[in-house]
Amino acid sequence: MPRRRKPKDASALSLPRLFLYHRALEDAVREGTSVVTSGGLATRVGRGVSSAQIRKDLSYLGTFGRRGQGYDVVMLVRMLSRVLGLDRDWRIAIVGFGYLGHALATFLEYREEKFHIAAIFDVAKELVGTRWHGVRISQVDDLEKVLPVLDCGIGVIAVPAPEAQAVAQRLVKAGLGAILNFAPATLRLPARVAVRSIDLASELSILTHHLSRPGT
Repeated sequence: MPRRRKPKDASALSLPRLFLYHRALEDAVREGTSVVTSGGLATRVGRGVSSAQIRKDLSYLGTFGRRGQGYDVVMLVRMLSRVLGLDRDWRIAIVGFGYLGHALATFLEYREEKFHIAAIFDVAKELVGTRWHGVRISQVDDLEKVLPVLDCGIGVIAVPAPEAQAVAQRLVKAGLGAILNFAPATLRLPARVAVRSIDLASELSILTHHLSRPGT
């Protein structure tokens, strides 16, 4: 039998890498695969992640496979779900429901079953008061009144850069502990708040730099 220990704090690990393992293993479960080796998982994950890296990460979390036999797929999915906080559902509030906000909501609704859109805010008169998949789109001015009763844990900011800081502060004041920011602005929030910022234009500029190099 594989030895099991209580998973340690994953702060010293690459959380994006753990998520890649989790996603690949979920695909394996759907395919009916019950056991996977570190090499097999490395093939599924791709992106240059080696089997040695996978063994190191999983051993750090306290899970050991049988040498020559591999890992129990269902057990690994459950363990990684606990570490990543994916063993429960999360309610999300989106501020800014233009093209980007709408696209994000649609993606989460159809692709990520653990994340649920519970609140949507915008300033556009043609949107406020309407519904998206049963969720009422509220006026941003009503944020502090609407959010406290919805038990949201994550806020998504998809507003113009000049408005992002004020929106983020209001979300935190309303009780949210994590922010996913798509505005091209640096947010200054208390250390207790988890913030991830994604600047799409910046990411694209990395690709254009690559394409602009001689010989590419």
